[in-house]
Amino acid sequence: MKRGKRLCSLLLLLFCSFSFGQVIYGELGQAISSFSYENSAGGTLDNLQAGTNTNLGLGYKIPIKGDKVGILIGALWSNYSARGGDALTDSYFEWDVSYLGLNLGIDYKFAQSKEFIFFAKISTSTEYLVRGTQIVNNQVFNLTNENEFDNFLLVPRIGLGVQYPISKTAALYLQYQYGMSFSLVDGNPQDSEKLNIVTHQVGLGIIIKLPGCNCSL
Repeated sequence: MKRGKRLCSLLLLLFCSFSFGQVIYGELGQAISSFSYENSAGGTLDNLQAGTNTNLGLGYKIPIKGDKVGILIGALWSNYSARGGDALTDSYFEWDVSYLGLNLGIDYKFAQSKEFIFFAKISTSTEYLVRGTQIVNNQVFNLTNENEFDNFLLVPRIGLGVQYPISKTAALYLQYQYGMSFSLVDGNPQDSEKLNIVTHQVGLGIIIKLPGCNCSL
């Protein structure tokens, strides 16, 4: 119930922000995600293999500063996975998680060549665990029932992209983003265990100017 209330509040905040947007966007991306793990003794797992997952994004963009700068407000569905093992302890690990989140960011158009517009983007997403499993050897754990994972995940991202108009009111864009989350593990002060998600994402999107918007794409 507590998780449901938090999620509803998150989506309500996003819905309320839509009334201020002048451009809508939608994107589909492939993300290569890896997990950076460090236990309380400082030991790491160096042979974790990254997983490839599909991520979705939808939201509004508010152009400002002569349309060179845009404020981004949107929702996203993120999937992360990784697997690996430790030969010394004969252990196997696997993570597979899905998050629903609110994404806030800024993009800046820094160059243009003919109709191609190049931009940089900085964003931070607050994501909530919707589904997740962790496999340790032959044991499967449902992470939504684990108190140490029952929290929001904060993921800062930076990236670059290029945009190309397909009409007077729409444009396609291709972008790359790098992100690294804060620790997923919400342990006690005496436990320094850390688990971070590192992502490399390539996405294809479309932006559409709404009627009445006195702005350029």
